[in-house]
Amino acid sequence: MVMLTSPDEAQGGPGRLGHPFQWLRTILIVLFCALATACAHQGPTAQPAEPQVNKTHQKHGSAFKGYGYRHGPGYYHYGARYRHHAHRPATGEASEEAPPAPGGEVAANKIKGLVPVYFATNRVVTGGPALELSQISYGRAPANTFGYVTVSIPIVHKMGEVETPGTSWFGLRKEAEDDGKHFRIQKLNRLSREEFASAIANPADSLMLFVHGYNVAFPDAAFKAAQIAFDANYKGRVMMYSWPSKGGLLDYDYDRESALYAPDGLFDLLQLIKKEGKVSRIIVIAHSLGSEVVLAALQQAALSQTTLGVTELIFAAPDVDRDLYLERANQIKSAAGAVTLYASSTDRALLASMKKAQSKSRMGLVTGKGPTLVPGIETIDVSAIGSDMFALNHSTYSTSRAVLDDIGRIISSTAHLKPPQRTPTLRSMPDELNTTYWMYPY
Repeated sequence: MVMLTSPDEAQGGPGRLGHPFQWLRTILIVLFCALATACAHQGPTAQPAEPQVNKTHQKHGSAFKGYGYRHGPGYYHYGARYRHHAHRPATGEASEEAPPAPGGEVAANKIKGLVPVYFATNRVVTGGPALELSQISYGRAPANTFGYVTVSIPIVHKMGEVETPGTSWFGLRKEAEDDGKHFRIQKLNRLSREEFASAIANPADSLMLFVHGYNVAFPDAAFKAAQIAFDANYKGRVMMYSWPSKGGLLDYDYDRESALYAPDGLFDLLQLIKKEGKVSRIIVIAHSLGSEVVLAALQQAALSQTTLGVTELIFAAPDVDRDLYLERANQIKSAAGAVTLYASSTDRALLASMKKAQSKSRMGLVTGKGPTLVPGIETIDVSAIGSDMFALNHSTYSTSRAVLDDIGRIISSTAHLKPPQRTPTLRSMPDELNTTYWMYPY
């Protein structure tokens, strides 16, 4: 590194500004050089993990169960190195196999398991049959694109977390390169509508559909769906509906407009699952702004007198105006066999949303008067176990072991259990004889 000096400084003359300035200048030069070095060594702009793509349309299912043991039809642990095998057509039986990982082999000691996640999205998707993440944008498309991804769970995974790389100095996410440290998309495939319906068809199986919230990019939605299923020990099929969130912290307005645009695609997907997929047990989990999408789709079903056959409907920290929620409460209850809502008083994201929208309250917010209650909707106050994740307390449902256990019992039971039956530690409010909601005790 070349040190630049003035003539006065070189001669030690009276023109020097003193030792404090020299120290400050030295620090600034070091920082500048460090920044320049980092920029010089920085690779291409960080992108999500590069998927490997099969060049032909292939249905869900491949032969690798001989290399490990089944931990449920959605995810797997194995004790040998996985090798790429040819696909088999999907059958009418519960999926015991997953799409193969790319690149030949995945070290068994690096991952805890694989979670196949079917997807439908009304994001703009470019290109032909082969599909890469770079082709899936946050633009809004008039019709759904279908497919599946295979998400690998790293060996370091802790319940409630989605382990992803950090960000660079410029706020760009670093690329996930280590299967043992990060959630990664190991496979990404597009399916036609007919292939998609055939792949999920199984009247005896259950299906969990995750609808993400604000500030969620496509791969992050897949990671979150996989994490919930894996941590809740769910043994059915996993699916996500990814609406066109821009995936930026400052893009709430864009995401809200996208949420208003997205219900048609979700309504179409729910009809496909019920009618063409013939799935008998359908579980919908809506998070944050995704609850707005679900509510609007349910309204379409009510107005068109369409039966969607949703067995369990779960709202997690729903970012929906209180008045709108109360207006559509009957539509919510008529669309599902059972409805559970998780609300919190410590959810700062909902507080910010309420202030921005100049709303009285949000559907998932517990105020000083308590949660917004609707008879027939089982409301659980999770304020006592709020997580400090991102300092927003907005993902308690998927980061808290207690809430994950409760969700796991909901989605894994063949019949609906009341909150105190599945989680005895819940406290009846205001008391057992006059219960209107439940809460986790402080």
